[in-house]
Amino acid sequence: MTHWRADEWAEAVRAGIRARGLSLDEAARRIGVPTSTLRSWIEHRHAPKVTVFDHWPQLAEVTGLGEAELLRVAGVLPESLASAVHVAQAAKALREGIDRAGQFLRQATALVYSSPGTQVANAIAASPTDWEMRIRSATRGDEVRVTYHHYVGIVPPRDLPYDDAEVRRVIEHDVLGELWGPLGLYWRDAEVHDWHEPPRLVIQVPEQEATRPPVPSPVVAAPPVVVLSPIWGYGELLASLVADGLGFGNVDFRYFGLPDAMADRVRITARELAEPAPRLVHSVPPIMLLHGLAVPDLTGRLPVVVRYGPRMRARAARIYRSALLEAGFDDPLEGARAIEKAISVPPGCAYFEVTLADEDVFDGDRPSLDRLNDAVAWHAEHLVEQVLLGAGLPPVPLGGPLKRLVLPSGRVRRPPVLAGRVVRRVAAGPIEA
Repeated sequence: MTHWRADEWAEAVRAGIRARGLSLDEAARRIGVPTSTLRSWIEHRHAPKVTVFDHWPQLAEVTGLGEAELLRVAGVLPESLASAVHVAQAAKALREGIDRAGQFLRQATALVYSSPGTQVANAIAASPTDWEMRIRSATRGDEVRVTYHHYVGIVPPRDLPYDDAEVRRVIEHDVLGELWGPLGLYWRDAEVHDWHEPPRLVIQVPEQEATRPPVPSPVVAAPPVVVLSPIWGYGELLASLVADGLGFGNVDFRYFGLPDAMADRVRITARELAEPAPRLVHSVPPIMLLHGLAVPDLTGRLPVVVRYGPRMRARAARIYRSALLEAGFDDPLEGARAIEKAISVPPGCAYFEVTLADEDVFDGDRPSLDRLNDAVAWHAEHLVEQVLLGAGLPPVPLGGPLKRLVLPSGRVRRPPVLAGRVVRRVAAGPIEA
């Protein structure tokens, strides 16, 4: 907790208590702690003991501040993360995770993003309607196993007098209302690749690529990262793995609870990308680059640009054919190339270029999703290694699936021989990473 802003937090608590006309004794009584304990929280100039979080809701009520506001003034919830998704995650984590936590905020954060499927299943099970649930997980990779998301299939009771559209509305608004936006849930309309004969109604629950705040420690002295990727370039997975490896937060706009209208999605995304946010990794939505979203100002950030070969590009054009036609391209392949051209780094800007080589992905005539996953994971590990070395730290991933690559000796496993590479570039000149 090296970044707990003790002075600001203590002053906010004192000011809140005064504003509500309470003495320190009365405030302590309402919180449920001895006056000496409350005084120690607001007079010591260091991070308070974990017991303060056992009384966090009462402290928020006595001061008139919200739970998230108390986190924000303490420096735990950065301004850039004070949006509905992170507020809901942080508050829920504190309430449900603190009793398990020896290292309280790290455990609370892990609880938030490691169990979204459980939260959804519990909420549906608690509904008075007897829904039938069928749950699957999409897990890929041979060397680095990654759970991308969970599928929660919904089968309504036979006597329920609702059509599918009405069932969706009930589930989304009445059953999962408080979770839908913060967890970035959405109805899976496209083919469910990892499930043979799924139910008609399937909720996709993000796991690895979910939007989440950074862990409070350790602190990595590195700039925020922004990943620029073509469609089907797996930039979102790369970003999430790098974020975990550095202890940074991850922002994937697919799971950000954005509105349906593309113009609104672009506007909100552009606003979120406008300013660099400390200890965050953003992945820029590639399809939005065809709808008016500009590559953000990269000043003060570390850009990562993903490139791929002709077979990957052709596959991407087939997968995203409808979206590219909707964007005005008669030839989807031209649309895919247009996105790649829109990804630009200004002259003189240092960045990493990640190449996903066709040879590393395709198994015969078809891509292997396991091989693709592993290639992305190894490139992510290489990026994390370079960033940590640049920050003067050991080149060992700090968390997430990449942590599984660390041997008992503390060293990272040697990567396989890949055709794709991670190269550091400045302007147009390559410098080997």
